[in-house]
Amino acid sequence: MDLTLCSTHRDLIEQFWRTANDGDWPAFEALLSPDVVYLVPQTRERIRGREHFVEFFRSWPEAWRAELTRCIVDERGAVTVIDFLTARGSETGISFFELKDGQITEIRDFWPSEYEPPQRMIAAVERY
Repeated sequence: MDLTLCSTHRDLIEQFWRTANDGDWPAFEALLSPDVVYLVPQTRERIRGREHFVEFFRSWPEAWRAELTRCIVDERGAVTVIDFLTARGSETGISFFELKDGQITEIRDFWPSEYEPPQRMIAAVERY
């Protein structure tokens, strides 16, 4: 295992959650491949492209914070476990990240609790 690459991947993923929490959308966007794909298999949502994904995060319909509780990395990607905190409480989120050339190319989010996604005002959310 390439420990230097794994350290770089850990830094990238920690920066992903940090910039999202800070609402630093230019720095957040810089972490993403232009063709990033975001998938939520549970709700059959898909977002394609960096700008659309940033807008998806930026426009979440209520205040939120993601507390990183676990991060596992290897040469190809990472898995994180977060506590997703809102005024309504906390949900556990598990994210699988594919990484290439120092950028995030794909994210698959899993939420153990059943839910329907909130109504969104952006057209980039595909239901499949």
